[in-house]
Amino acid sequence: MAFVTGLFLIDAPASALNNLGQIPGSRTDNTVGVKIIPTREGGYPYVSAQAFRYWLRKTLEQGEWGWVAAPVYREEKVAYTDANPIRYWDDDLFGYMRAPSKRKSAKVAREADESRAGETPTKETVTRVSPFRVSTIVSVAPTGAVDDFGVMSRHDGDPVPHEHQFYKTTLKGDVFA
Repeated sequence: MAFVTGLFLIDAPASALNNLGQIPGSRTDNTVGVKIIPTREGGYPYVSAQAFRYWLRKTLEQGEWGWVAAPVYREEKVAYTDANPIRYWDDDLFGYMRAPSKRKSAKVAREADESRAGETPTKETVTRVSPFRVSTIVSVAPTGAVDDFGVMSRHDGDPVPHEHQFYKTTLKGDVFA
């Protein structure tokens, strides 16, 4: 069996590639921070592997090569794809875990879902380990995040202040297939 391992670098000159969300206690109610790994040397901005796979999946879906994404089924607090690597390329490339809820309400919802017409009900968990894996993408050196203050003022009335963070760095990640 052959394996491919690769390294990639992302130049991020003034970026906020994977936002943290709102920062509690900040000057404005809508301050958005960046994800940083704190260390003694300083903060290392990072992009989660999940975010990178999401970007890759969305890029492939928008391309012109016929990529067909697997449908996602949601049952209360459980979500899973169709788990069909023959039909859906993202199930093949990124793997899956199909574990339908055993609750009666979920079973009723599955039976009422018209998009599942003709589907053979699955009673067991089915998994496939992803043959394409990517690491967390981390800055090659510590760097500080810059706090940027701005306003939205293209409307009548007072401007709406907002803040966000960004950084300048090179991020490094690994891919495995």
